[in-house]
Amino acid sequence: MLNHVPEALPAFAHTWRIVLKEAELLRRTRDRLFQQTIDAAWVSTLDGNDALGEQVEAFAARYSRLQDTIGDKLLPRLLELVGQHSRTLIDTLNQAERLGLLPDAREWLTWRNLRNSLIHEYVEDPRLFADALNAANRFSSGLLAVVAAIAHWLETLHLPPDVIDI
Repeated sequence: MLNHVPEALPAFAHTWRIVLKEAELLRRTRDRLFQQTIDAAWVSTLDGNDALGEQVEAFAARYSRLQDTIGDKLLPRLLELVGQHSRTLIDTLNQAERLGLLPDAREWLTWRNLRNSLIHEYVEDPRLFADALNAANRFSSGLLAVVAAIAHWLETLHLPPDVIDI
């Protein structure tokens, strides 16, 4: 059983609640969007379909937001919660991997870099954007698995249930 740093709990708990909400929004949007086959022809129809385009934008934003919140805020606060510190993103990711919360720190960086394709490829090349969306679909499963791994890991800390909604 790991001990936690009580002073770090409020910031972590706040961020954890945000991550849980973001994860649920991503899951729901992903489940709706990927009921259909996404390819270059499908992407080409987005210009004439505002509702579908907005759904794609919501998915891309929610994927990026969850990835950012976990990597930039939650993991550093989680490390502080257990008395560890990191100075760089890669250090944070490596520590999270050692704790069993991430499958692979390098894979996380791939998930992070996908944001650029989700933002920029849409305008330039429907095939590349379709590939990016399908990759984000696969990677979103990984993000959601990280959230589940953190939830399971938090149980080992025996935190007060009124502070952490696991």
